[in-house]
Amino acid sequence: MELKFSKKLEQGAGYKKKNKFSFKPNELIKSLKGNMTSGEENVPNSEWNYVVLFLLFVILFGFLLYHISDLQINKGEEMLKRSKNNQLRIRKEDALRGVLLDRNGALLAKNVASMNVYISVERYLDENGYVDTARLEKACNTLGGILGDIWKVGSVENQTEYSNLSEKIYSQYLNNTYFTEILVAQNIDDDMAIKIKAAENELPGVYIDSGSKREYPASLAFSHILGYTGTVTAEDLKTLPYVDSTDTVGRIGIEKEYDERLIGTDGEMAWEVDSLGRRVEEEGYVLKEPVAGENLYLTIDVATQQKLYDLMEEAVVDYKAIGGAAIVEDIHNGELLALVSNPGFDNNLFVGGISQNEYKGLLENPRNPLLNRAIAAQMPPGSTFKTIVAAGGLEAGVLTRNTIYVSRAGYTFTGGAPFQEYGNYSYGPLNLIDAISVSSNIYFCEMIRRWNMDALVPYIKEFGIGEYTDIDLPGEAPGRLPSPENKIELSKSSPWLEPVWYPEGDSCNSVIGQGITLVTPIQMANWTSAIANRGTLNTPHLAKTFENEKKEREDIQFSPLKKEILSEKSLSTVLEGMWNAVNGPRATIRGLTGISGLTVAAKTGTAEFGQLNKKGEYEHTHAWVTTVFPYDNPKYVLTIFLEDGGQSYNAVKVAKEMITWMKDNGKL
Repeated sequence: MELKFSKKLEQGAGYKKKNKFSFKPNELIKSLKGNMTSGEENVPNSEWNYVVLFLLFVILFGFLLYHISDLQINKGEEMLKRSKNNQLRIRKEDALRGVLLDRNGALLAKNVASMNVYISVERYLDENGYVDTARLEKACNTLGGILGDIWKVGSVENQTEYSNLSEKIYSQYLNNTYFTEILVAQNIDDDMAIKIKAAENELPGVYIDSGSKREYPASLAFSHILGYTGTVTAEDLKTLPYVDSTDTVGRIGIEKEYDERLIGTDGEMAWEVDSLGRRVEEEGYVLKEPVAGENLYLTIDVATQQKLYDLMEEAVVDYKAIGGAAIVEDIHNGELLALVSNPGFDNNLFVGGISQNEYKGLLENPRNPLLNRAIAAQMPPGSTFKTIVAAGGLEAGVLTRNTIYVSRAGYTFTGGAPFQEYGNYSYGPLNLIDAISVSSNIYFCEMIRRWNMDALVPYIKEFGIGEYTDIDLPGEAPGRLPSPENKIELSKSSPWLEPVWYPEGDSCNSVIGQGITLVTPIQMANWTSAIANRGTLNTPHLAKTFENEKKEREDIQFSPLKKEILSEKSLSTVLEGMWNAVNGPRATIRGLTGISGLTVAAKTGTAEFGQLNKKGEYEHTHAWVTTVFPYDNPKYVLTIFLEDGGQSYNAVKVAKEMITWMKDNGKL
């Protein structure tokens, strides 16, 4: 329905109520005198006539007093609500939600036209101004049969808030500040619209009006970044002061994180009505023009994001992984050019309300597509963790680049428990650079045996492990520090875990990224960036610039989490070890060589998890690699994680393809 307005409400303009009756004693007396004539004979005006008039006046006045008393005492609350608005009825005019764009202006989330269903509850008021609930329920039964479950409010988690359609409408009507039309359903299809039109005689006050809905053109690759919107719930009304009952708000992702600036400011239109809330005239008055929400440019590069998602999708299939995550981060400022979580999901399904069956399918999917693995998957990091362990040892002075430990087969702890290199290799004497290159387990075990975990933990914490990165996305997980205190705490909820920290076994497992150590992919990308930039732990982020209706722009500033976390000397030594892991004489990550005109520094990790087989071996492993490139002038970090994705070289293959693509397509 398109509304046209003949005039605007002038500031300070008033409205006069239409009285149902007026009381004027002189006119009443005159009327009564006329009634006391019969034929041509006049009845004389006597004192008796005035007594009669006085009695009538008393009776009438008493009736008025009773009516007023009834309204105040018995119907006071309801009439108070209506008395505040018995001249105007106000309807909200939705503001357009700000769009989401990539760093170059490519559209990621837009508004498209939709058909919405409204109901004017004023059509169901009885002569006393109360809702005729029987008539309303009858209409709702008809309307509900056409709409199915699409009318259900909010996100899927809140779809049972109302048991039926009439309950929803009546509840919203009672809770409205003004008497307004009620939004029943959004984004109806053509078939529903035709059926509603055909049943219009059974649906008084129900009409279809044009609106807008959210649309995500490249859904799967961007689903975890962008999130989706949903209808306001009762909980939202309590916690979000900027919304009302007919708004749509961000549920997850960027849509939720920056909802208050994206949502805009709604306009208002009013109609003059009578004492029962019925419109006196059809033409409305503009009270307030809507102001569109701000557009938001993200740090994401759409081509980089899509390419990385496609490569991860192929890798997950090829290596039979459960899922994965991949991140490209600018080491200088924490901007994220890509943040991938696999599998993705179609966030367009949530626009206007997802069905219970569709939502159940997503929840019961063993690959958990709703989990943003990039920020919320807490996993053992494997040997990638050795980079920050090495940095901590250097900073504390228990290591130098020339510290030698011997790698040998058949290594055992004091109590006889075995501990070995991956593949049971024996590398012989190693300095720190070589230890990083070959990823020696025994080297770092020997280091911590001569030190202790309590002393190492503060250095690990400097890299953000066990803390939030403060990325501008909801749902981030903090990971877990490998500390004696955390093991004891964890044992309270894990009966299989002993509440004892073993100085050799637990410490050695921790420094190689096993045991109780847990990190997220975004944490790994961020600590690698801190190594590459020589000491600044940035705040990784996705938001870049806001733009208002006037095309005025505001760049968003993110302060670093920490500066100078460790000395440049310590971090430069670790980065040198990572370069040697790819390019040195004892390199174990040669899969990242051969990119024309570009060298890469990297560290891999094959993280064991799950149950041991009969041979005492883990049958399941996560594949990790974290890279810095170009090495000569570091600019980006690329971190790859394949959940249950086999050996680390599977992740390395993805990394090489991605870095090669970025170089060939001018992204460096």
